[in-house]
This record gives sequence, C-alpha cells and structure tokens, in this order.
Amino acid sequence: MSTVTFYASGQSFQLPDNSELMEIENTSQRELDFGCRAAGCGTCAIEIIAGLHNLNAKNDDEEDMLDRLDINGHNRRLACQCRVHGDITIKPLN
Repeated sequence: MSTVTFYASGQSFQLPDNSELMEIENTSQRELDFGCRAAGCGTCAIEIIAGLHNLNAKNDDEEDMLDRLDINGHNRRLACQCRVHGDITIKPLN
C-alpha cells in the first residue's frame, strides 16, 4: 500500500501500489479536483512535495499540458496521469 498525503492539511489515505492517483475520488478525503481526466485541462495540477520517485514518468500529453499552463517543472504533475508506487506528499496547484 502507498500513502498519499496532502501537504496543507496533513490528511493521508492509502491506495494500493500501482493505483491511479485519480482513485482518491473514491475516498471521502477529496482535496483535489479532476476535470477531463485525460491531461487536457490542467484542473488536477499538483506539486510533488515528497516521493516524486514513487510515481510513473510523465507522458507526452502531460508534458504538453504542463507546458501550455506554464507550470512544467520536475516536481509538477497532472494527478490524472499519475500512478502511485510508494508514499507521496502532494499540494494542489489550483
């Protein structure tokens, strides 16, 4: 199991390893909005505070959207494109 922690509130929840981060929508601890779910809107932009190495690599669609939003950086991601492979701490950018 992987622990996902929201930086601001300190709230944490568990997801099975290799889960999509979007699965947090199925929990009662929703601090992150998802719009299109396909790297097309940027609603779910996040900063990875800790555990960046515990996420899958960025794909081309994600890189393109982060560039268009002018928020691309090594620790910036779209949550809809993330698979969790270990503990992470995140902060929504929106």
